[in-house]
Amino acid sequence: MPSTNGRYNLLFSLTHWVLALMIFIGLGLGWYAEYIPPASSQFHNFLFNTHISLGVVIAILVFFQLSLRLIFKPPPYPGHFPPWQKALGHTLHTLIYSSIVLILIAGYFQANFSGTPIQLWGAPLPSWGVVDLPTAEFFGSAHQVMAFVLVGLISIHIGIVSLNMFKYPEITSRMLPFGTREPTATESPIASQIAPNLARNLRIFGWIAFWLQLALAIICGLLLEFATSGRAFSPGAVGGFGDAIYWGIDGFLLLWLAIFLAFYYTRAARKVLAIGDSYLKKTGLIAFWFLLAGMLVGLLGVFISFIGVALSISLLIVKTVSQPPGIAITDPSKIVRALDVFVLIVNFELLVAHFIGVGIALWLVLGVPRARLKYVSQQVQNL
Repeated sequence: MPSTNGRYNLLFSLTHWVLALMIFIGLGLGWYAEYIPPASSQFHNFLFNTHISLGVVIAILVFFQLSLRLIFKPPPYPGHFPPWQKALGHTLHTLIYSSIVLILIAGYFQANFSGTPIQLWGAPLPSWGVVDLPTAEFFGSAHQVMAFVLVGLISIHIGIVSLNMFKYPEITSRMLPFGTREPTATESPIASQIAPNLARNLRIFGWIAFWLQLALAIICGLLLEFATSGRAFSPGAVGGFGDAIYWGIDGFLLLWLAIFLAFYYTRAARKVLAIGDSYLKKTGLIAFWFLLAGMLVGLLGVFISFIGVALSISLLIVKTVSQPPGIAITDPSKIVRALDVFVLIVNFELLVAHFIGVGIALWLVLGVPRARLKYVSQQVQNL
């Protein structure tokens, strides 16, 4: 059954985005749980069980998504789309789905051979009952390697889609569950004079926030990987709210939500240009809810990142003061390591990224009353 209107089937699109969110959360939980200190066994078990449950759900969604792909054929590429990009798109999709399947298989074998109970949100699932630790270690390594491969493939996919947003917008928007209305003439001459300026600000500042925050997110992601792989947690620390890395990971996850909202600003600009009256005649900021959401996410991110910076600086100060001059340090928890500095840099960059999001959202919010004041004034003059 072919897709209509040059777009993917609605059910396929919704499943795609739900699956993407689940994979993002599952990778984050598995990554985070890997480096929780043994002293936090209860918290570690909670994260690990949640990670396994998400893996089971992802397996179901992947099977459902592949079934939908067979039922609903994807829309064809436009004739002017380069053939090499078509081949690259098909190859990337195949590799991404193959990586997901291999990750799930490796994780399943790892859990079975290690004797780890497989549960779906607390409900036990059948297991083989065979414990083979060397085999479990092999599949665990394969699970980790394929996770890195998947992250790399997804990063390449996001990069290509981001570049095509400008040149081929009809390609990049066809996976959105709900299509945006194409820009047409606004509903009144008054709105046609005011809406373009408001839409232009949303588009320009939205792209500025998107690219700046995306660049900082990529840098922070690499630094976080170095910090966690090097076990940046202080030896003997319990982990949790007192660790700067905890706040860094939370701020990092919030940053991706802020990036999505910044991209939504650019999509909303098309709606403002097409149906300006519906945005300008309403009172309050309900019509511009995405700007309020951007401000709230940014403020929360600034708060979390500030705590992370404060904890990182405090840790460095305490370690520096506790080091006796001229005497060898036998307690590793008192040694200032480069990875501690990485965590500080991550939290500082997250603070800057969220501050950028708050500043741009605030600037756009302040522009809404000015545009509405012009709209109302011109309506009064025309009476």
